[in-house]
Amino acid sequence: MNRRSLLKWISRVIGCTSALIVAVPGISFITAPLRRRSSNGAIKQRVAKLKNLRVGEPKQVAITGSRQDAWVHYSEEVVGRAWVVRETDDSVAPGETLVRAFSAICPHLGCAVRHDGERGFNCPCHKAFFELSGQPLSEVELGHKNPTPRGLDDLECQLVEDEQSGEWWVEVGYEKFEHGLTTKVSRA
Repeated sequence: MNRRSLLKWISRVIGCTSALIVAVPGISFITAPLRRRSSNGAIKQRVAKLKNLRVGEPKQVAITGSRQDAWVHYSEEVVGRAWVVRETDDSVAPGETLVRAFSAICPHLGCAVRHDGERGFNCPCHKAFFELSGQPLSEVELGHKNPTPRGLDDLECQLVEDEQSGEWWVEVGYEKFEHGLTTKVSRA
């Protein structure tokens, strides 16, 4: 083997090595969505005792769970908030009580929705208003156009009886939804 052939061979090895150094992370980046575990993104959690909820008085609850960014896994952290509204009083059996839950995120642009004692809920960012049922208030009721594209995003909500204590709890299935759309689309 002469010197020229040896240099060609070394150049090819260096070129292939350089190409692999770039290609392996690139392929990994492109195929990452295929390797992710699929889930609907809902977190089911007991958020409040039924006896602590008053009829027609919304209560904001924190939803805790785990999340992961590019490098770090956070095991217990607030991942969202929900509004819980009890609609029936104590004359109804606990298992038959009607309770609704809504995301505390405005469907317009994702600002935090707060309780407005007069009208129901409002978004302070763009003056969107919602009834206690989660439906947007009409232009006639507001005196201006309501900017929200849809009502508050309702969440799965059910009553469960604790096996040990016998107390009734409100359990919420929390998930996040896309903002700015006229229909509710889950962000998986």
